[in-house]
This record gives sequence, C-alpha cells and structure tokens, in this order.
Amino acid sequence: MRSRWMSGLAVAGLLALETIGVAWRPAGDIGVVHQQAASIEHRSKQVRVDTASPSSEPQGVHFSFPFFFGPAVKIVTYGTGIPASEVTHIQNLLNRVNAVQRIRDFLGVRMNHTATIVLVKNAADYQAELRQLGVSAGDASSLSQDSNGFTLGSTVVIPLFQNPTDVDLANVLTHELTHVDINQHIANIPSWMNEGMAVYMGMNGQKAIENPVDFESDEKQDAENILQVVQSNQLVPLTGSEAAILSGQETYDYELQDWLAVCYLIAHYGKSSIQTLVHHLESENPNQAFLDTYGESVSAFNAQFTRALKQSAAVASGGASLELNISPSYHGEIFVQPPNQALGHGFKAEPGTHHVIVTTTGQVQADLPSIGTKKSKMPATPGTMYVSLLPQRFDTMDGQKLLDAEMEIQIQNGLYTFENAWVELANNPMYNPSYVPQVLGVSITAIHDEASDDPILTMLNAENA
Repeated sequence: MRSRWMSGLAVAGLLALETIGVAWRPAGDIGVVHQQAASIEHRSKQVRVDTASPSSEPQGVHFSFPFFFGPAVKIVTYGTGIPASEVTHIQNLLNRVNAVQRIRDFLGVRMNHTATIVLVKNAADYQAELRQLGVSAGDASSLSQDSNGFTLGSTVVIPLFQNPTDVDLANVLTHELTHVDINQHIANIPSWMNEGMAVYMGMNGQKAIENPVDFESDEKQDAENILQVVQSNQLVPLTGSEAAILSGQETYDYELQDWLAVCYLIAHYGKSSIQTLVHHLESENPNQAFLDTYGESVSAFNAQFTRALKQSAAVASGGASLELNISPSYHGEIFVQPPNQALGHGFKAEPGTHHVIVTTTGQVQADLPSIGTKKSKMPATPGTMYVSLLPQRFDTMDGQKLLDAEMEIQIQNGLYTFENAWVELANNPMYNPSYVPQVLGVSITAIHDEASDDPILTMLNAENA
C-alpha cells in the first residue's frame, strides 16, 4: 500500500472555530490536556478537539445491523448506499484483525461500554453525520473531503470512500477503536501519547493483514518523513505539538512523530510499559504517570528521543540484503541493479528461497549462479535499485509479447523500501503495476537494512513486539 496519508489542509480553520471549543496547550506546557476529546484522523495528521457534550449515540437516519463483538462494538450505517454485505465485510475484517482484543492486550484495559461504528458511503453522508455529532457546518464540509476517520467519545465514523482497501480499513478501524478505549478510561492525556498509541495500534492492525514487505516499506516511508524533518531542523518537541496543530502552524505530520515516540518507549522499556502507563494515567496527571512509569520526565524523554532521531538522520546507508522466493514456474535470469549504477549483476534463477546482498559500494552477492554483468536499460538513478527478470521463454500477456519484468526498491535516509513491480510488454512498457512485491513467480519476501547502528530501525522493530 502506498500514499496512505493524504495531506491535511487548514487544520486551524477546520477545527478551531465556530461550535467546537478548543482547549489550547502552550508549547512546553504538558500539564494542560484535553478531556474526553474527539479525534479526527487525517491521512497526514490527527487532531483532537473538545465538544459541547453531544450525545454519545449518533443521531439521524441510521440502519442498525445485528453485528456485535461481545458488548464492545456495534456497527450501524448512516445515509444510503451501504448494503448489509458491506457491514458483514467490516464485521469479518474486525474479526480477522482481532481488533478489540488486540487493543485490549496493548492498553491493558478493555472498553467498558459499547463502541458504535458508523459507516458512511460518500462525502455528503459523512458531512451530515459529523453535523449530527456537533461539528460545525464549515468544519464538517472540510473534514468530509480529507479525513478518513472521526472519533468522539465512543462513536467512530468511518468514511468508506476514503478507505478503499482492507489495509486502509484495518488501520483506521484499529486506530479509532484505540481512541475509544482510551476515552473510556483516561480523562486527561496529552495529544502525543494518545495519537502515538493510536497510530501504533493502527499500524499493528494493518500489519495483521498486509504483505510483510509492503507493510515494512510503508512504516519505513512514514519514518523517512520524520527523518527529513529532522534534517531540515524543523522538528518540534512532543510537548509543544498540539498548539501548533490547532493554530495551523503544523509544518509536518506530528502524528508520525508521536508514533515513533511510542515505538521508542516500547523498544527501550518493553510493550508492557504501555499498560503500566495507561494504569497510571487512569488516576494521575500525565506528567506524574509518565514519571512513575519510566522514571524520567517527559522533557527528559523528549530530549533523549530527539537525539535518537538526529542520530538516525545522520546514519549512512549500510546496504541491504534481499530474500527472494523463486517459483519453479520461473525460468530465466535475475539482474540486480544497485542505486546510481548502470550495470546489472546477473544470476541464473533457481527454485527456492535465496539471498542477495547489496553493499554500499554497489557490490552484489547472491547464493545463485552468477552470469556476470551487463548494461541495464533502466537508468542509473540515485536512491533507486531495480531487480529485473529476464525470462528464458517469451510468453504473451493480453495478446502481447512479454519482454521482462521489474521490481523497484527505493533508498532514502538509508532505508530500503519496496516501491512497485510491473511487467513490460511489446507495446506497453509498464503493464499491470502492482504494490505487491511479486511478479512472474518471483517474490521479494524480506528486505533487511544492514545499518545495525541506526536507531530508527530499533524503533520500527517495536511493531514486532
């Protein structure tokens, strides 16, 4: 999956005006937090706002289906155009991801009353449902165009048109239900903790169903966004992010920074530390809860976390190793073209699982028979590596001669991420592009970055905790 996050626009204009009262927190003041806030998930950000105590049950024309997950989740629809089969699909997806139990295992608390998931089919119905929840007309109009989820108390609104794939839905459903669980147990929580936990769990739900290589590429690309911010000296403290969001001064996606902060905590203190933190947050102010959990202040942690990001932003690429699975159906050659090189290093394909190592100097080694090098038709490109397949026998696809196939890997901030795959036909140089790392019976089943001293890799590994 690519481009999961859409750019968010005019956040202050959307959320800080009219019927929604905003609780501001000055930069550096981590003691002032929202109480039972709404959560609006943008593809590039998530912002929380207070509202004037609307009903916890969404109003308007709803169609309720008898799909429950114990007492935890009820699914209803708003508006028109959503068949019962779609509701069943969401039910099955929640069961497949095991979202409710997954969140409970992470936070250490379970929802103590029912969460309502409201499905909407189009922007008009999304806007109308937001209005029913107390969002102003202007804000509802804007949010209906560029947000892929909204949570207020125990009510979650999911715009299906903004979440077209199961991977999108697995992420947003788990993310938003995490907010519901937090809302039901914690009165005061800083934005970075709330969003960090929710993004972590959204990614965790996504990971449950997505191709592993594609998922790891997604999370690396999200991390790259923050590393680029660090390199441009635009990183702001975790403790000051909320005021910037609400004032429209957000210059990057703070939500991803929050996510990495939670990943850092898990990587260094263990996943169970989040349960301890939640337990303290139920009865203590956030500063004290954090201190009691981790033995240091939020400010001290923020400095430590920032140093790790800066260290990671300065780490050079250490090369990578690829794990390839070659089907017996593929007969031919495999060429690996390192970044910024015109030559491809060729190997004879053999069925089974094999490993390819690409060094920082452009050397390529593999446990396959070498057939030498040859000039690639793909241009030498900094930051791009290609795995090319040259079949021994030229078959046809859609009535055209199949020439070869390519898999593209991007390298940014020292991180190797799968980008896409495609086949080349006689009259179509990029036929059937796919975000799945498999083509002509050859799959990339793992990409391992070799920069062992890169702190960002330790953080990202927290998603495997």
